[in-house]
Amino acid sequence: MRFRKPAEHGRQRPTASSGAPARAVVGAAVIAVAAAIAAGCATSAATSSPATTAPATTAPTATTPATLGTTPGTTNATAASPPGTASPGCAPTATDPARGTQQDIVLQSSGVDRTYKQYVPQRDDEHPRPLVIDLHGYLSGAAGQAAISNLAAYAEHAGFVLATPQGSGPLPYWNAVPHGDLPDDVQFISDVIDDVSGRLCIDPARIYVDGLSNGAFLSSLIACRLADKVAAVATVAGLMFPAGCAPSRPVPILAIHGTADHFVPFDGGRGDALATLAWNNETTEAFDGLPFAPTSAALAQWAKAEGCTEPPEEQPVRGAVTVTRYHGCAGGSALELYVVAGAGHTWPGSAFSQASAAVLGPTTTDIDANELIWAFFAAHPMTR
Repeated sequence: MRFRKPAEHGRQRPTASSGAPARAVVGAAVIAVAAAIAAGCATSAATSSPATTAPATTAPTATTPATLGTTPGTTNATAASPPGTASPGCAPTATDPARGTQQDIVLQSSGVDRTYKQYVPQRDDEHPRPLVIDLHGYLSGAAGQAAISNLAAYAEHAGFVLATPQGSGPLPYWNAVPHGDLPDDVQFISDVIDDVSGRLCIDPARIYVDGLSNGAFLSSLIACRLADKVAAVATVAGLMFPAGCAPSRPVPILAIHGTADHFVPFDGGRGDALATLAWNNETTEAFDGLPFAPTSAALAQWAKAEGCTEPPEEQPVRGAVTVTRYHGCAGGSALELYVVAGAGHTWPGSAFSQASAAVLGPTTTDIDANELIWAFFAAHPMTR
């Protein structure tokens, strides 16, 4: 669902396997359904600059989880984080946001109009609020990610503001290597943080980024380059250690990956399923130079960069899930990798991922990605 394999050398498009036509049709259908589901919760995009909002619409139809049992070794998802200072949007003159609605926001980033979806929960019992930025995978776009992760429903439970940015082009992608001639997506995410913080009351110590697949690649790059703005990062099916990564502070990172992922294989390399999806020259370039390293090796590189002094510890979690943790990291940072045996290119606990098994592979319900991610974020506010 996320992306198709670029050529190993040069910029030629790969040749699909014999089963690719059927899988490509199914993949396109999955993407279309995701967009249609999420579009029912969104408004038409506003068009003015530097930042405008579309009229509010009804809240997402998805329900909040009935229970939030903690996974062994995690912090309860409802635990409060230490408050930070208030953002400019906390000023008494700030406009009261529409709550329980999803809005499309347009802002200028690097001289180009970019868009993101914003969700402010109905509950109004926490000020300033945390901010979570949810990054989509290749092709699915913000609307697709809204359907896949269903984080808006979880935001309603946990009380954080949710921003779901849109990648570039007709085949939405993120420039995660990055390449200098492609859009500066790190700057875009930084601009999204500034825009939301300027309009809404946000806690600067509790700004977090998560991503799926291509969005996980960009989340990894953000951990390198926006460590002064982002408290912690979570990746699903796409942890990487970018070349030349030198974060200004150790950034806590949670990763989740299935061992039967045929798009971004757990053991490294470009997955054969990438060849079933659509490409153009721009998106092919965007994926040239991505490391596609084994997930455990990428985590080990992060452990070295963050000064983790103790060897990794692996523990069973539930069912087919194990977790590997690094301890003794600089600045109290934390690195965790949840490995899901037999799972595909999926978001654990997602009903949409489960319905897309023919394309994405199996989805586990032994863990819930939203619950794990928020518990990890809540436990790791930025300390200065």
